Amino acid sequence: NTDSVVLEWPKECSLGKLFIPVWSVMGYIIFAPSLSALPDIGPFNEKRALQIGLLLAVGAVFLAFPAVRRYWLVEVCNLHVSPWWGLGLVLTGGVLSSLRAPATFYAFLEVGHFLLLFVMAGVIAAVVRRSPQQTDRWILGAVALSTMLYAVFFGVGYGMHLTNEEIKIWPSNGTNYANIRFFNHYQTWSLPLLGGILLSIPKDWNVARGGVLGLIALWWALIFASNVRGTIVAMGVASVGVGLLFRRHAKPWLLVQGAGLLAGIGLYYLLFSTGGSGPPVVEKFSEGGTYSKRLQLWRTSLEMAWAHPWLGAGPMHFAWPPYRFATAGSPHNAFLQWLAEWGVFSTGIMSGLAVWGGWRWMDQERRAAEAASAASNGVRVALVGSVLAAAAHAMVSGLLVTPISQVFLALVGGWAWGRYRFERGPTTAPSTTAHALLCVLLVAAMGVVGSSLKDLSTVEERRDALLEAVDRNRFSPRYWGQGFLHVRDPEVIERARRNR
Repeated sequence: NTDSVVLEWPKECSLGKLFIPVWSVMGYIIFAPSLSALPDIGPFNEKRALQIGLLLAVGAVFLAFPAVRRYWLVEVCNLHVSPWWGLGLVLTGGVLSSLRAPATFYAFLEVGHFLLLFVMAGVIAAVVRRSPQQTDRWILGAVALSTMLYAVFFGVGYGMHLTNEEIKIWPSNGTNYANIRFFNHYQTWSLPLLGGILLSIPKDWNVARGGVLGLIALWWALIFASNVRGTIVAMGVASVGVGLLFRRHAKPWLLVQGAGLLAGIGLYYLLFSTGGSGPPVVEKFSEGGTYSKRLQLWRTSLEMAWAHPWLGAGPMHFAWPPYRFATAGSPHNAFLQWLAEWGVFSTGIMSGLAVWGGWRWMDQERRAAEAASAASNGVRVALVGSVLAAAAHAMVSGLLVTPISQVFLALVGGWAWGRYRFERGPTTAPSTTAHALLCVLLVAAMGVVGSSLKDLSTVEERRDALLEAVDRNRFSPRYWGQGFLHVRDPEVIERARRNR
């Protein structure tokens, strides 16, 4: 019976200890998209710095409380043997690739960063498995509060525009994002979940349901106003995917999104239309320049993979100027980014694990939908839709590299992981060696990720150095808002110019 597995909760582990990192993640999701705590360093660097603080806090909880580590290790050990070996080989490959990479520190920085994100996802999975209904409510509540806060942020800005014509309309008057596409990443993760929130609210709570439908409509209106294609394509893929997977059980979620889309079109014309012209995103689909630039980035990724097939050019090294020094610090495609930077073997393992594990989880959700309530199925379909939308969007945008999107990856990925029911019973207690190995990895990852904060002291110098080295005035975010590595090193810049 795949639904009967109940892992033994460590007796010395109070719920509060394990929930500390989960509450921290939810706090980031609620406040980081709309509020600015460190405005002087810019919106991208601000969100990255707060994310680093979040990762260090999660790591500190693991180091401080052995019982938290124990339950996380049980969660990981309950995976099949193939993921153990696969993830271990990916980590080993990342370390070897980093050792031979030109910018070794930044290569290790990305490896450590992803390791801490995986740890974060695992603790969320552990909490979901221990208290599924309560955690579902918390996560959905956090997403609802997050979108409400941004709606307030938008409303204040729009009100200022109405009272003063010199203040430009959103997004020109400020979005709290370095690039509007980063806000669209946030929409891609959250818009499917908003549909699940509406369906989980009791039917006699008309005001709450109307409020959530209003948020969905606003989200669609802002999609049109931001002139984006990726989120629309992602939602199309998610809608087709959940429709094929859940059939009749997906109908309520699809109807909610359809109603939100129609209301969003009307809201867009009400808020943004100046003369009856169609939404800018319609015109955007007819433009070809962006496609050609994207194809150039993808071609560069393939060239890097051909030159460094086994271990890749090094994690984060799409942003290494001598390899490529053009318009972006990432190729705007998660698969090709991993292929160029981590190599063929690592990409094959990660792709195989993602497809195999994702399908097993989604198939389990599909089968569980037959005996579940409509509200439960609404959340189930919304979660699958969020995963599918993000996966589709990551193939055409830098979803894998932006701070808020990475935290959503850990949150939604950990949520899906925790909902999966394993086919075998509980494993034995993790050994002392496993605890020691995890602590060593955590200390190493926290050390390199924490030390990256020193880059905040040279933000202006690195920006100026990039502007002197290139013939454009636009930055290329990767780990930081100016994403290219070692731009203050004259030898690196000279090599980059020779390799153009």
